[in-house]
Amino acid sequence: MTSENEQKLADVFRAVMNLEPGAPVAHLRQLNTPAWDSMAHVSLVAALESEFGIAVDIVESLELTSFDAVKVYLAERGA
Repeated sequence: MTSENEQKLADVFRAVMNLEPGAPVAHLRQLNTPAWDSMAHVSLVAALESEFGIAVDIVESLELTSFDAVKVYLAERGA
């Protein structure tokens, strides 16, 4: 993943999770982020699809439970 795409990913997380600009996101996991509820997860997946021009399968979306997992997922798809 390019540094530009990693920055875009961080910005997506900040927007969806209502975090301050520049807030650290590398540590974010669904289990330790109260704002990451089911609606936020749907919003996150939609934002990823829009921002990176991909389609996320429903089953695959269930595996996107951390910043790192999303980063790996996008890297595997060439983002």
